[in-house]
Amino acid sequence: MNMFKATGRLITPVIRALASRKEQTADAAIAKQSLTLKKLLKKAGKTRFGRDHGFARINDLKSYQERVPIRSYEEFREIYWNAGFPVLDNVTWPGRIPYFAKTSGTTSGVSKFIPCTREMVRSNNRAGMEVILAHFRNMPSSKILYGRYFMFAGSPKLQQLSKGVFAGELSGIAARETPVWAGRERYYPPDDLAAIGDWQTKLDRISTDCLDKDIRAISGLPSWLQILFQRIAAQAPDRKDRLSDWFPDLQLIVHGGMGFEPYRQYFQKLAEGTDIDFREIYAASEGFFGIADRGNGDGMRLIVGNGVFYEFVPLDRYHEEDPPRHWLGNVEVGVDYVLVVTTCAGLWSYVVGDIVRFVDISQFRVLFAGRLSQTLSKFGEKVLIDEVEAALGAVMGRYGVNLDDYSISSNFEQDKGRHLYILELSERGDLESAEHIAEEIDKALRSENAGYATRRNNDVGILVPKVVFVERGTFSSWMDAKGKAGGQHKVPRTIDYEHVQELRAISDGLRSRHG
Repeated sequence: MNMFKATGRLITPVIRALASRKEQTADAAIAKQSLTLKKLLKKAGKTRFGRDHGFARINDLKSYQERVPIRSYEEFREIYWNAGFPVLDNVTWPGRIPYFAKTSGTTSGVSKFIPCTREMVRSNNRAGMEVILAHFRNMPSSKILYGRYFMFAGSPKLQQLSKGVFAGELSGIAARETPVWAGRERYYPPDDLAAIGDWQTKLDRISTDCLDKDIRAISGLPSWLQILFQRIAAQAPDRKDRLSDWFPDLQLIVHGGMGFEPYRQYFQKLAEGTDIDFREIYAASEGFFGIADRGNGDGMRLIVGNGVFYEFVPLDRYHEEDPPRHWLGNVEVGVDYVLVVTTCAGLWSYVVGDIVRFVDISQFRVLFAGRLSQTLSKFGEKVLIDEVEAALGAVMGRYGVNLDDYSISSNFEQDKGRHLYILELSERGDLESAEHIAEEIDKALRSENAGYATRRNNDVGILVPKVVFVERGTFSSWMDAKGKAGGQHKVPRTIDYEHVQELRAISDGLRSRHG
C-alpha cells in the first residue's frame, strides 16, 4: 500500500471528528481578528516598517489605522522593497524574506513579486486544511484522503534570486516547503510532468497520464480545468465524456481565482450521475482568504486567526484621500468593499485589488465581485465582473451552450460607449445570431446593474453591446503566445482594442487552418 493511502486511512477519522465541530460565532471571529493584529504588530515591531510607523505605540485598531495608511503594491515596492530587492532583511517582516510569489500579471501585463514568508506558507497550508474540513462536513463518509490530489497548477520550478531567496508560483513554493515524509507523493502531477515548459506538450502528457491514478480531488482555475477535461476527452475517445469514467473515485473539485458562473453548466454536465463536491476558494498570492463551506451562492467564509487581518474600504469611497476603513466588527451585508490585508508576510494595510461583498455577517461570508482594475466603468456604468458573469451564465444556460472563455473591450462609437464581448464557445449549438445574443446579454445585465440600465436607456450613454464569436482555442493560443498559458495565469476580462485585434487575428488563423 502506498504511504499516502496508509496515512489517509489513519487520519480520516481524525479529520472527520474535526469537521464535526460547531461553527465559529461572529464574536469569536472578531476576537481572533483583534488578536491577529496584535500578534503581527508585536512580531514586526523592530523591523524598519515597524519603527517607521511606531508599532510600539499602537495599542488598538484606531491608532493602527492612524499610523499605517493603506498602500498599493507599487507604493510598497517604491518605498520599502526596491532598494534591497531581492534581499529584504528586517524590512517589513523580521529576518530575510525567503520567497517571492510571482504573480501572473493578468491585469497589468507585468508580474509582481509578493513577499512570502515561511509563516505565510504555514498559513496557506492551514487554510488548505479548511477546504478538506468543509468537504467532510458536506460528505462525512468521504474517502478523499485514501487517494491522490491532482493540483492543476503552474510550474514547480523556482528561480533563485539570491542566496536563500527564491521566486516562483505558490505551488512551487509550497512544494519546496513540503518534506517527502509529509506526503508529497500524494500530490499529482509528479515533478517531471509539472515542470514541462511547453504548455501544449504538458497538457498532452498530463491528460493521458492522469487516468487511472486514483485521483480523489482536483483543483485549478475553472477555465484551465475545462481545457484539461476537453483534452482528456479528445485523448481518450474510448471513454465517455464524464468525470466518473476518467476518475471513478473523484469526490472533490476545488476551484477559484475567477468566477465559476460561466463554466457551471459545463462542469455540472460533466459530473452528472456523481455526488462530486464543488468547493470555491478565495486564494491569492497575498494569502489564502476564504473557503465556500456551504452551498452555491452562500459565499466564502473568511478564514480568521490565520496570520491575516482584514480591512474593507467601501468601493464608492475608495478614491477619497482618506477613505473609511472597516473591519469585521463593523462591515455590512450587500456593500461592495475593496479588500485590504495585513499579513504574516509583511504586508501592512495592503490593497489586494479585489472587490468583495458580504452575504452573511454571522459567519462572515463574502462573494468575490471582481478586480478594481477590471471593472467596466469607462462610461460611468460601474459594472462589476461578477455581474457580467451572472449575465453570461444566464444567457448561455438559456441556450444550453458552454462558454470556454471571454474578454470585454470598452470602446467609443459615435461619441457613445459600447461594450464588445469576445466569446469563445465549446459549440454553437442552437445559439442565435451574435446580434441577438448581444441583446440577451444586454437585457440580463440591465437586470443586474441599475447604473448600467440607466445609461442604456434610449442609448443615451451606452449603445447595445456587440458580440464577436472566435474559434475554439483562440484564448488558449493567445495566452500561450504571451507565455501565460496554464497554471495561475488568467485570461484578462477587460482588454483594450489592440488585444481585440490580436484575438481576431488568432481566430482567423485557426479558422483558415480548420478549413
